[in-house]
Amino acid sequence: MKLRSVFSCILIAALLAAAMVVPAGAVDGSSQSADPLDAQTSIHGSGQLLDTAKSVILYEMETDTLVYSWNPDQRLDPSGMNKIMTALLAIELADPDAMVTVSRKALDSVQIGSVSAGLKAGEEISVKDLLYCMMVGSANDATAVIAEHIAGSQEDFVDLMNQRAKDLGCTDTNFMNSNGLSHDQQYSTARDLAKITLAALEDLFFRELFSAVSYTVPATNKSEPRELVTTNFLMSKDTVRDQYDERVTGGKTGALSTTDRSLIATAEVDGVRYLSVVMSAQGTVTADGLSVKTFGSFEETRALLDHGFEDYAPRQLLYPEQVMDQVPVTDGENDVIVCPAAELTVMLPVDMAGVDVSYKLQLPEGGLTAPLEQGATVGTIQVWFRGQCVGQSDMVATYQVPLAGTRNIPLTPTGEEEAKYAWTTWLLIGGIVVLGLLLGAGLVLVIRHKIREAKIRRRHKLIRGNVRRGERHGVE
Repeated sequence: MKLRSVFSCILIAALLAAAMVVPAGAVDGSSQSADPLDAQTSIHGSGQLLDTAKSVILYEMETDTLVYSWNPDQRLDPSGMNKIMTALLAIELADPDAMVTVSRKALDSVQIGSVSAGLKAGEEISVKDLLYCMMVGSANDATAVIAEHIAGSQEDFVDLMNQRAKDLGCTDTNFMNSNGLSHDQQYSTARDLAKITLAALEDLFFRELFSAVSYTVPATNKSEPRELVTTNFLMSKDTVRDQYDERVTGGKTGALSTTDRSLIATAEVDGVRYLSVVMSAQGTVTADGLSVKTFGSFEETRALLDHGFEDYAPRQLLYPEQVMDQVPVTDGENDVIVCPAAELTVMLPVDMAGVDVSYKLQLPEGGLTAPLEQGATVGTIQVWFRGQCVGQSDMVATYQVPLAGTRNIPLTPTGEEEAKYAWTTWLLIGGIVVLGLLLGAGLVLVIRHKIREAKIRRRHKLIRGNVRRGERHGVE
């Protein structure tokens, strides 16, 4: 009974801790998709944030949080952002140090007047340098040469692009060329382009390409060195100075016209890392049409990043030691305390209140039944923010729950347990023997000491008796 009382006190203390940690109440609804990027509703909720962009995504990569989306599944022309898929395939399928001879056929496949690196038929150049021409300078001729080198033809390379997009879970993408030149049957979405970019960013070399502000292509057999500068003006102080944004760490541009521009970018501040996709933002030109007043894609990407960095912060909502509930266990010796199996951190508004977050426990139908092992998965815990599921984790038992009435019944020991028991027994016996020997030795010493003291007292007594007798008889 005393043991039961102690255990009850522990459970009460745990429940008090849970009451302080877990907000009460949970909102009914379906759980979040396994891939947060596929969430139908962003943390921001509905509502247009930017002025002109037709499709937008803001995704925080460290916490896997879809912070903002606007028409994320609208099919639009991806323009030069096609090149991200081309780069991904080139990194996966080609040797960056391989030398390629530029063919006339590849050059003829590129629209005259489009952005190019000025490659010449018969020019020998490495795959690595072609990739820098394509990603930093957005060169369409370099893209065509890469595609032909890998697949033998533009058509066969496009087949590889579409298959890779399907492998990445892209459901609204159809490529018709490798460079992004406009085609009426070519389309993608902000969500699909985000998936492709995230897959590419897993590779170190791609991250170098994506973040390069400038690059010098070494001289070839047909050209002097080429100086490349990024087309992402947010990354360069020297191109359009008032567009530079120190938070931006990488990007790839796309343009259908002077006033229809797109941009995929990455940005980081204090460990918060965003991926932004802005498609078909509308820029403006001067009255004579000769100069650009606003680019659209750069200004709206900056506004999007301002929203993400200033209005949201990472919040840890689950951690493995967090007590979530005390759950009854049918036929069990006692109830069980359950905790999350993993941590969960989500980007949430900086002005959020505790009541905005709630938790929903999902247990097996019929509840839990003993026996229950420590660490066993006993259900799931969902975290909800303002009526939206923002993440979940398995729940695990914090300790073992045996069948009722079996806690003190001895079990047949295993061989390992028998060996451990035998060793413990012999160790105990040895300890008792040593203790007995020590006690015996101590007792012998005490007895000997007492005998010695008695002898000394008798001797002193005899001496004093002899002295007194001598005094009476006048002995000197």
